[in-house]
Amino acid sequence: MVTPEKSKLYTMAEFIELALKAENADKHFELINGEIIEMSPGRTRNSWFANLIIAAVHRFCDDHNLPYSTSNGDSAFDIQGNTVAPDFAFKRTPMGNEYPDPIAPEWAVEIISPTDKGPDIRAKRQIYLRAGILYWEMYPESQSIDVYAPGQPLRTFNIDDTLDGSDVLPGFTLPVKNIFAR
Repeated sequence: MVTPEKSKLYTMAEFIELALKAENADKHFELINGEIIEMSPGRTRNSWFANLIIAAVHRFCDDHNLPYSTSNGDSAFDIQGNTVAPDFAFKRTPMGNEYPDPIAPEWAVEIISPTDKGPDIRAKRQIYLRAGILYWEMYPESQSIDVYAPGQPLRTFNIDDTLDGSDVLPGFTLPVKNIFAR
């Protein structure tokens, strides 16, 4: 396995070269502010949450004849020179075949695990916010979701609240309890 140097800041080209090496085929990396982060294996429960959001978005878009593309965790996006792999991503255009996808999502969700570190969470949050992406930060342990919508103050949604698609997907709603019901 080829591993990144801890003290070096990487360019996007260097990151892509390292990430796509055959020795790293089973690894998942993100490039955050020039630092390569190896992602830990995903939690199946987090995949379940992301899939619930995906199913609700697919139903809504199909019912309203809206274009959409979604992904969960395996997709990497170039967002202003960073590469992130959100647990859920939405955009109205097709997902790209390039690595990382050069067209950023319009909406991203990160599901926060107990092992996630505060500085890493904040760094990724800032990437999404600077790019004007609707961003949900899910906290399964407290069954709450922080929503960062462009141009709006932070809103925290709890189990009895209902989320919405903001300006990205107007009319879309999803009760928080539908995500955390199991």
